[in-house]
Amino acid sequence: MLKLCLAILLTLPVVGAFAAEIDFDLSKETPGKCPPGFQSLATGQGSPADWKVVDEKVPPIMAPLSPNAQANFAMRPVLAVRSQNPSTDHCALLLYTNEMFTDFSFTTRFKIVGGIVEPMAGIVYRAQDQNNYYVVRASAEGNLLWYRVVGGKQYDMLGIGVKIPIPQDAWEELRVDCSGSGTRCFLNGHLAIPPAKAGAPTNNLAINDTTFSNGKIGFWTRADSECYFVDAHVNYTPKVPFVQVVVESILRRFPAIESLKIYANRSGGLPVIIGDGDKGELGQPGTKVEADVIARGSIYYLKIHKSVEVTLPLRDRNGEIVAALKVRMKSFPGETQATAVSKATVVKQTAEARVDALQGITE
Repeated sequence: MLKLCLAILLTLPVVGAFAAEIDFDLSKETPGKCPPGFQSLATGQGSPADWKVVDEKVPPIMAPLSPNAQANFAMRPVLAVRSQNPSTDHCALLLYTNEMFTDFSFTTRFKIVGGIVEPMAGIVYRAQDQNNYYVVRASAEGNLLWYRVVGGKQYDMLGIGVKIPIPQDAWEELRVDCSGSGTRCFLNGHLAIPPAKAGAPTNNLAINDTTFSNGKIGFWTRADSECYFVDAHVNYTPKVPFVQVVVESILRRFPAIESLKIYANRSGGLPVIIGDGDKGELGQPGTKVEADVIARGSIYYLKIHKSVEVTLPLRDRNGEIVAALKVRMKSFPGETQATAVSKATVVKQTAEARVDALQGITE
């Protein structure tokens, strides 16, 4: 499985910082197969290309300290693609389907090893599908270019780019930083788009486009190009599910709540936590209690020392049960079960009204 290194911070990220990271580690993937979590697609006529993991000699990320020293290449698994379609209107994409990205920094090393038409390799981002996306592509003919594809048609082909040496059969690093409507592109750690100019601010933007606000990321090539990719990773700001926003707003409104969790059914098994006040258990399975609440509309009460815990069904505006809400609250001497359930019901009704048909839960 791909190594997903998630470092979710509990505070809001500062400008330029990201709260999570995904490292696309190919070392445990099956050779000769496309890694899981990705989908091979094609822009234009023809079939998708064959993307697979193969072993290839790769130099270390850090260059030798001495210019006279030789880098020690090592055999490592890389992502390889070879398209059999020589048409310039045919582009091969491999999209990562497990996450949608808005603001991020995506880095990969690539090597162009073959192709007759115009050998090139690139990064796709904010992709809606195989016909709508942004791409930054490096050509062995000596240029780096950004453009967008809308409805399967390429735009801005003569727009934003730079002439720069990109030798074939050599490993290069490509990085795309995307924030809001702005994008900056780096080649081997140096800002390439927009081109660096003497006296120009380092944060100036040549790419400012609002066609796509978020989408998938992935790898790209054109026509009959043959390319390798390795050491890909993305730092990004995770999209907060709306149900999590609702949970946090309820906790601010009711300070007596000690814990608040929302459970929903997913494919098979017990319900899982999709909203959590402290975020520490998001995605963890629940118990038969939450399953019974969702299945039958039951209400559970539990006395815990100086607190009470009530689990109730959450309903959409049509009255259908779509989730279970578990709320733990401070108790007081003499508090009855009926009183605790009544207090929890107010929280439940607040959640149902806030979510508006609970569309954030069922998605």
